[in-house]
Amino acid sequence: MTTTDQRPARTGTESYAPEDPRSIEPLVAPVARRAVEIVRDMRPENSLSRLVIPEVSHQLARRAALTRRLRATTGYAPPRQLMVTGVRICVVNEHTVEASCVLREPDRARFLAMRWELRHTGWRVTVLEIG
Repeated sequence: MTTTDQRPARTGTESYAPEDPRSIEPLVAPVARRAVEIVRDMRPENSLSRLVIPEVSHQLARRAALTRRLRATTGYAPPRQLMVTGVRICVVNEHTVEASCVLREPDRARFLAMRWELRHTGWRVTVLEIG
């Protein structure tokens, strides 16, 4: 006698069950690091394209272009060391999470804030501010 799986086959049209908003916390530090690396022109501009909305991606690309111009005219190269500390999240509601962290470099510290929203395609960064 064989046993069969009683679960219905997935068709892809099932309703999307929202994930736990707290599942965002482990993503904050890597996304923050990659965002700053994009701004420093150390990483391709599309590195976060699956996690950010197009407006945030364009904002990062514009800042990367400014970094390239600054580097071309002054020869300035930002330090490569970057440590992410102080990650905090605040669950606004089941579809919105706000997160922040501190990015420490040898000569300065920056604050980064982001807003994650649950879209039909999953969690996406809809606002990203780098101080």
